[in-house]
Amino acid sequence: MNNRRSGIPFFVTCLLVMFVLPMAYAGEDRKCEKCRQSLDGKVLKQLQLAIEYQDALEASDSQIEKIRELKIRLKKDLIQRKAAIDLIGVDIKSKLWADDIDRKDINELIDRKYELKKAKAKSVVEAWIELKDILKDEQEEKLKDIMHHGRRMQYKCY
Repeated sequence: MNNRRSGIPFFVTCLLVMFVLPMAYAGEDRKCEKCRQSLDGKVLKQLQLAIEYQDALEASDSQIEKIRELKIRLKKDLIQRKAAIDLIGVDIKSKLWADDIDRKDINELIDRKYELKKAKAKSVVEAWIELKDILKDEQEEKLKDIMHHGRRMQYKCY
């Protein structure tokens, strides 16, 4: 009887280890997901950091003004494209709920949605290239260092 009582705490401990340990590791994975930003987020972050650290980059007033204009233009473009993509997504869902599903219409909407996504990605890459054209090589390297240092400090991902 005494052996049975001492086995219960051992069994409970084993169950806790089996269920708590995997959740602890899963939490670590989620923290590191923050490091994996979308391309949109990375470019916008670079633009913002270039503005914030203009003194460290030794950027001229005209460079900063161009970067601000680029950031605003990109942000507006991303908002408009995301809205259009979301609206098409709603149209697709509404067509799927119809009694008579028209495959041709749905396929056209899907094609249009992914054309917009492709155009969005291309505009982000274009903004990134434009930022590289605005900055000098030395400034670009400093901005990379600033981004790398900020990412390590913010998310503690190594």
